[in-house]
Amino acid sequence: MALENVRVEDFIEYYLFPELDGVLEENEVEALNVICQKINEIAQSYTSNYIWHKDPFILKTRNGSSHLLNIDNNEQLPPHLYGISHYGDNIQDEWFIVSLLFYISRELPSIIIRVCDSDGEFLLIEAAEHLPRWANPDTCEQKVFIHNGHLLLIHDESDKSDDILPIQKAIQRISENPTKYIVTKDIETCVFDRIKEFPKSIEQNLHRQTVYVPLGVAALLRHNPQLISPAVLAFCNRDPIDMKACRAMRYFPPENRVYTSVQFTKCLYAMIVHSNYLPDRRTGWNIPLSTSPHYKAHLLGVKIACGFEILAAQAKSSTANNDVSIEMDREWQKYVDSLKDKNYFQNELEGSKKYQELMKQAKDFYIENRDTMKTTHKIGDDILKDLRELDINLDEFKKLEKSLPDSDNDNWLNISPDELDDMLARRYGIKNLLTKDMNENSGQLTGMLNEFLNRESEFDGVDLNENLTSFGQQIANTTEASIHLASGSGTKKSMKVDFDPDAFCSTVQNLLDLVIPEDNWDSQSDMSDYENDDDLLAKNIDEISKNRHVKGRKKKQHQQNENEKKSDIAVYMEQMDRELASTTIGKSFVKQQQREEKTLDCDDGFDDIEDFTPVDVDMNAVKNMMESYKMQGSSAGPTTNLLSTIMGNASGSKKQTDV
Repeated sequence: MALENVRVEDFIEYYLFPELDGVLEENEVEALNVICQKINEIAQSYTSNYIWHKDPFILKTRNGSSHLLNIDNNEQLPPHLYGISHYGDNIQDEWFIVSLLFYISRELPSIIIRVCDSDGEFLLIEAAEHLPRWANPDTCEQKVFIHNGHLLLIHDESDKSDDILPIQKAIQRISENPTKYIVTKDIETCVFDRIKEFPKSIEQNLHRQTVYVPLGVAALLRHNPQLISPAVLAFCNRDPIDMKACRAMRYFPPENRVYTSVQFTKCLYAMIVHSNYLPDRRTGWNIPLSTSPHYKAHLLGVKIACGFEILAAQAKSSTANNDVSIEMDREWQKYVDSLKDKNYFQNELEGSKKYQELMKQAKDFYIENRDTMKTTHKIGDDILKDLRELDINLDEFKKLEKSLPDSDNDNWLNISPDELDDMLARRYGIKNLLTKDMNENSGQLTGMLNEFLNRESEFDGVDLNENLTSFGQQIANTTEASIHLASGSGTKKSMKVDFDPDAFCSTVQNLLDLVIPEDNWDSQSDMSDYENDDDLLAKNIDEISKNRHVKGRKKKQHQQNENEKKSDIAVYMEQMDRELASTTIGKSFVKQQQREEKTLDCDDGFDDIEDFTPVDVDMNAVKNMMESYKMQGSSAGPTTNLLSTIMGNASGSKKQTDV
């Protein structure tokens, strides 16, 4: 059972618990098989035109006594249907399965469904901004379910937040009162927004392309269009051993080739187009010039044929129970490597008794699940079997060439930076506050930052006990939920930290405050004092030269005594001003608009002060953040993370106001 927890991260796992009241224990397996067949029929109608990237949606029956959910707490599950699918590089498969599970729950209202992935209860991550305060990865584990088309979050006041709710108890609560635990409308909306386009959007995510492939490949794709996915993955993940098979082309030689129309998912098409490959001419591939209209069809055809060749070369005809064949199985070697990476063998020495026991468990698990893992050798066996059984007629395919549909336009592969920013803004909620006039919005942005920074926060999020403004409340909610769900932090501990929030806020505010006060002429921290007083600079240089050996130590001691009398921030500011005095950094700041000229009779002897133009702090803050945002590009960084939180909540506040 532990092996099921040692897997790659690109998986989605689902448990379907049917209602089996009145069914005798000896008849449970038969009842589960009937329900499984019915669900497979529903799934088939829903996924008929869908091309899976890696693993399809698949279910198998599990008797309650034959499976433990967690080997650590020995929790035994009731009889259920279980499935796991790896989606590889196409996360769309994960959300398509989620939409399918909601569809099944509406078709069969008595079934209770749990779905999770490597991140745990990933459905709640979509609704992080709307979760209750108690919700985090620790307190929500095994409490998220799908029932009758709704999302459920199980929580009672009597529950201890640190305790994991047993599945059996959760199912009992849902059966007794199914409507009690339905989440709020805001949470459901966040999840439904990710799946609302299915199954209508299936066609929109497909790309049809005419390719020039060997006759056997054309026949296989016509018989089973799903084979395009493992063929593309095998080609894009090829290694030097696979390249030997591509040079031989034993199963799919290039002599008899035909034009055929192939459907890819957009993800698969982008992968194979951007995988560079030039075939060896000695194998018989004749690729036209890149200026030819048939160049793309020929080159894609070569890549697809190589993918099928790799799969066929990896086929294994020996029985799965043969230990010799397992040791020579490349998929088995990859599986063992993944177990080692995840420390499955617990640092045991190879060959030790404990190591051999763990290895035997791994072999047994691999052999038992070999046929359902969709390994390359299994797919290769199916390909060779279909090649022997299919009736392949060259003349028939030549006739079909005359009526092939046109290839789809692939301009969607090219995305401009502006289009990418728009896509990210729509998906992640980063609004276009900074794309407007910066002079107009600089004050608004800095006001938002100030309100955000002035909130009192503990180690696990912003304190919500204060009377926050609507915008501040949203920022607090978002910050706390994001920290909980991203970091997996637990509940608050009783241990307190000695921390003075007022002193901390004051220090941060002093560091961030760049305003030069108009009425503080004699400030100890003023660059102009050092910049304009040449005598002072010369005097300092002379003193350093004369007292380098004799008075150096005395001066250093005197300076230390003076610094001790000042506050730390004053010393730092004075040292910084001295270093910046000889630079032009002061001229780089954007200043406020010049005041209107005063009349002559208003001369009161303070012209030098009244004519002083202070730095525009708001404008400089926006300018620096924009430059930082551009330097980060599309990568995550301090500015993008801060803006995504601040602006996303500002948009939410505006929507609430409008409503």
